[in-house]
Amino acid sequence: MKATGVVRRIDDLGRIVLPKELRRTMRIKEGESLEIYTEGDNSIVLKKYSPVNQMTDFVKDFTDSMYIANKCNIIVTDNEKVVSASGNFKQNLIGLKITHQLETVLKNRSTQVFSKADNMEICQNYYVSIPTIIKPINVFGDVMGCVIIESKSGITESEQSLAEFGGLFMSKYLEIWG
Repeated sequence: MKATGVVRRIDDLGRIVLPKELRRTMRIKEGESLEIYTEGDNSIVLKKYSPVNQMTDFVKDFTDSMYIANKCNIIVTDNEKVVSASGNFKQNLIGLKITHQLETVLKNRSTQVFSKADNMEICQNYYVSIPTIIKPINVFGDVMGCVIIESKSGITESEQSLAEFGGLFMSKYLEIWG
């Protein structure tokens, strides 16, 4: 465990304030959930909670199935990193942090289409190299991640439908089981 050198008091309601610098470094935003664990007798561990990440095996099966059926590259992220990627990728994207550029796209809460010329960086050193559509995963009004579809032949109604289906399916799944 890494020491921060910061000491905080617990108030009469049992609350503690996480320092702003720590929240910024860890990308913890207001309203996000944290999981609480104990380690031994003296340690409490806080971990960012990601419902998308909690169902990694399901998401991997989902992206594999969508890729096999449609031959389009597909990436699913939570709000922090790539959870699953199926397709013809030259590098392993799983676990890579999403960029601030993609975070900004997700804040818009709407489906967006990008071309190769847009120079959109999805995660560390992975840029849009073919036409791409990004569909946020909205769960009860909160964006929990996104479904990204890349298609060499361009974004047609088929790819738009695929992205919409993927995003809505993941949203409904998380609403019920997340």
